[in-house]
Amino acid sequence: MKASAAMAAALCLAALSCASREPAPGPAKAAAIDFSFSRVEFQAIDLDSVHVSLDLRLTNAGGQAVVPASLDYAAIAGGSRLEGGRELDPAKLAPGESSTVTLSFDLDAPPGDSPLVSVLLEATLSFHCPDGITGSSTASVEGSFPRVMLPALVISSIQILKDELINTRLGVTLEVRNPNAFPLAFASLDYRLYGEGRYWASGSLSKPFIVPATGSSAASLYLTMNFTDMDRSLLDRVIRRSVVDYRLTGTGRIGTGLEFLPEFALPFDLSGRVGVD
Repeated sequence: MKASAAMAAALCLAALSCASREPAPGPAKAAAIDFSFSRVEFQAIDLDSVHVSLDLRLTNAGGQAVVPASLDYAAIAGGSRLEGGRELDPAKLAPGESSTVTLSFDLDAPPGDSPLVSVLLEATLSFHCPDGITGSSTASVEGSFPRVMLPALVISSIQILKDELINTRLGVTLEVRNPNAFPLAFASLDYRLYGEGRYWASGSLSKPFIVPATGSSAASLYLTMNFTDMDRSLLDRVIRRSVVDYRLTGTGRIGTGLEFLPEFALPFDLSGRVGVD
């Protein structure tokens, strides 16, 4: 009987000992940073380059404090690669805390005729912990921006609208071809016309016109030749030949309807041979 009581007491003590024992601590959570692009914006500088602005979100996903140290980045577009880097503010991030790194740089648009320029952005964040442990995180994102291409201009004909002794009124038909995936609005156009190597006349666009996406339009340009300081025999020879070697120079102001690049200037210098009616 006494043996049974002693055994029962021993079992109770063992049970109490097991119930009061604390579980062994698990392994410490490794240092880690969740790292991703939270904003990417492209803004045109001109027809051939863009300004890239982006935000990178950092969150301490580990079990100990981390200190962001440096950021390396690359932008890949059309086979070309732009690389850069910067040191970061060594502010400590406690577990669960977040911060944002803002980065900007200029990028040249690669040659091509596709309506969009695709860009792959890559970034590597290096960090360390107060106890000396180091690590890194990587992130990537794909983006794109519109390609803006120059329209093609060519004179298709020159007409003599009114021929007088002193003044001759000319009409020039200018064909404009738009290679872009969006319309182009010609708001202004200033031009100077030369014939057979001599200055003839100058003028400005009288009425704005729109060239449809991947289409063409014809613009009518008007000029008045004044013979008070010009030899009229030159024009008479051109009329007899019904053809002229011309040169047309000037500048246009063109709207795109895009927030990316609302408008751009188009200087031009055209030359060729065309019939005179």
